[in-house]
Amino acid sequence: MSSNSMQIEEDPDSAWVERLAGCSAALAARRIHEAQRDVRLFRHLAREHAREGRASYIEIDAPLELYALVRILRPRHVVEVGVSSGVSSAYLLRALERNGAGTLHSVDLPKRPAKRGTPSGRSWSLPPGRESGWAVPFPLRKRWDLRLGDKREVLPLLAKELDEIRLFVYDVPHEDAGSYREFLRLDPRLPRGAVAIVDHGPGGELCEALARWAARRHAAPVGRTGLGLFGFRCGARAP
Repeated sequence: MSSNSMQIEEDPDSAWVERLAGCSAALAARRIHEAQRDVRLFRHLAREHAREGRASYIEIDAPLELYALVRILRPRHVVEVGVSSGVSSAYLLRALERNGAGTLHSVDLPKRPAKRGTPSGRSWSLPPGRESGWAVPFPLRKRWDLRLGDKREVLPLLAKELDEIRLFVYDVPHEDAGSYREFLRLDPRLPRGAVAIVDHGPGGELCEALARWAARRHAAPVGRTGLGLFGFRCGARAP
């Protein structure tokens, strides 16, 4: 991202999408290109960020790949942990809209500065007067189940309510023991072929929690080129 304006993702990794989705290289590239052509959505998000005086609010730096995965997997339910301004949420929702089916279930625990003009110290903090996902266009929100609260409390509820989760995106600071417990709660809802993704921050390395979960599902984590993003495609569950 530049210091004065929001930038489109410059070098999306279609090979990462191909490996996670188990699809052809041509299909992965086509869906990435489809997201790149959505200039209207990008401009809306850029305007919203510009109004708040920041180029960006921390997000997964691969929204085009998330869009492509939704278009290819055609999930009925996507679960996302961590929202901030909602850039990733917007691309996930756009893909669901184009699929004509599916719901995005997002979990967020908003971080707010103490008062207007006071830095919060957190790059994902909300601007004064804004709510989680504030940059998401309103027309996209009809497929959005946004839940505000601690993920330790909300994720078990989703595990009870949803019959399956075909895409899981985990984009919050985490520690291995707690995250692995959360992953295990959701695991029965991820069928064979589902995709789980964890963001480890810029330059971050694969965490033990995701590595253990992948091994449990007989899968090998795949890293997104140049980012601390790792995901895997679920195989059969361990006995």
